[in-house]
Amino acid sequence: MKIQKAFLKNRMSKTLYNYPQNTKAGDKDFKISFSVSALEEENAEEFGGETLSSYHLLLEGRGKYDYRDGRSLEAKPLDIHSCEEGENLKVTGQGRLFHMTMDGGVRGFIRILKPEQMLSMRIGEGVGDCVMAFLGIDGGFRLEVDGEAVNCERDEVVFIEMKNREFGQLKLWPEQPGMTIVSANSVMLSPYDFGKYIGVRFLERGDGTCKARLDVRPEHMNPIGTVHGGCLFTLADAACGIAASSTGGICTTVNSNIQFLNAAFYPKYLTAEVKPKKIGHKLRNFQVEIRDDKERLICTVDFVFYSLQK
Repeated sequence: MKIQKAFLKNRMSKTLYNYPQNTKAGDKDFKISFSVSALEEENAEEFGGETLSSYHLLLEGRGKYDYRDGRSLEAKPLDIHSCEEGENLKVTGQGRLFHMTMDGGVRGFIRILKPEQMLSMRIGEGVGDCVMAFLGIDGGFRLEVDGEAVNCERDEVVFIEMKNREFGQLKLWPEQPGMTIVSANSVMLSPYDFGKYIGVRFLERGDGTCKARLDVRPEHMNPIGTVHGGCLFTLADAACGIAASSTGGICTTVNSNIQFLNAAFYPKYLTAEVKPKKIGHKLRNFQVEIRDDKERLICTVDFVFYSLQK
């Protein structure tokens, strides 16, 4: 485990942290990068690529997100937006943008925490190295992992790096109850990403939500000419796993139920949309709807996840 800090107190664009260290975007072994950018109206910050995904959070000011597919979104402070693999994004505005860029099978998300008191959670991953970042927006905090502690002032960010199958207990004390803390988490899944192996790609990710797409190939079909039920479930499971992870801590599936409503006869693609039903302290319930390229509802899948966060 490694813990280190970086400072955001100037408005200049800069890279805050790379993993592996001493790498940069474009390097053969580039995996994840955390950066801050000073936005300008005239010069757009550009993100995206075939194997790149990224998350963006506006720290202050205002921003505009323009996607290659024609979508245009206005952003206010603490709004979070993603740019998925295969997309291109241009960001303009005035203010500061915090973002993490991922490559090579890395999955991650950014979420907002507002702890009223000391927050404790189990951290680490059993499928790959992971990197976490914590940033106090309106105050500082104290962070401790298995006895190793660091104090973080406002406008500073703490990075925690953990190796595959390395686990620890994180404790975080906010400077004041209910203050805003940004939490960013990433894990290197490759080569452990079965959903990606069969072709699942993510379209949108949020706090407890996810939208994913599968372009149907012949190997996804069963002998009677419809998409195999196991393929449908894998699409739902991959999307719901992302949604559950975004709610914080390590989650594991404890129950799931699929209802097949219509046969998927040779669709061009399938989309899965995840919505939370109830996010409890330990149990987190989601429903996934899978539709074909004609917007016909193919199946629904209910999931129950158990949070290992303490």
